[in-house]
Amino acid sequence: MEDLAAPLPEQHISVEKSDVRQAILSFPAGFWPIAIGFTLRRLILKCINIFGTNRLRSCFYPQQLGVGLPGRCEAAVHSARRYLQAVPEDHVLVKLDFSNAFNSLHRRDMLLLVHNRVPELYAYCLSAYIQPSFLFFGPYTVLSQEWAQQGDSIGQLLFCNTIRPMLLSLQAPLTLGFLNDVTLGGTVKR
Repeated sequence: MEDLAAPLPEQHISVEKSDVRQAILSFPAGFWPIAIGFTLRRLILKCINIFGTNRLRSCFYPQQLGVGLPGRCEAAVHSARRYLQAVPEDHVLVKLDFSNAFNSLHRRDMLLLVHNRVPELYAYCLSAYIQPSFLFFGPYTVLSQEWAQQGDSIGQLLFCNTIRPMLLSLQAPLTLGFLNDVTLGGTVKR
């Protein structure tokens, strides 16, 4: 994986930038369009995801359960249930679901945190996200300029890595993040 930290040659960057996605309507009518990307890129991203997940797993646990832990959803449910079974009278449990969360974070923040926590992946992530990607749908072209690209194999890893500082800053006895869902348990301040 050390090779991923080296700057990419220009011919690789031009291939990376050619990751044009074409929307295809599924049949029967009424299904959502799907996006098909560059196959080699998706395969490389799956390998990168395995490396990044293994590297960051201990960083995410126990607050962020969205990536890298087998049975992660069950772990969140059991933790919340244990908290509720012993909750004092002046405590509450709140579940927050961030609307459109994956598209709301900035790529600059994402890249900075990749550079700080997993520098081996930085050169590749920079080449993948420095330019917008395109989705063609009939006569329309949609630019993806923020956050992880739709269907990106490392999107969940990048999302969890980016919101990690926010989760650590929360002052609650129970803090659980499962991708874009955050559960907090603590006292009610009046």
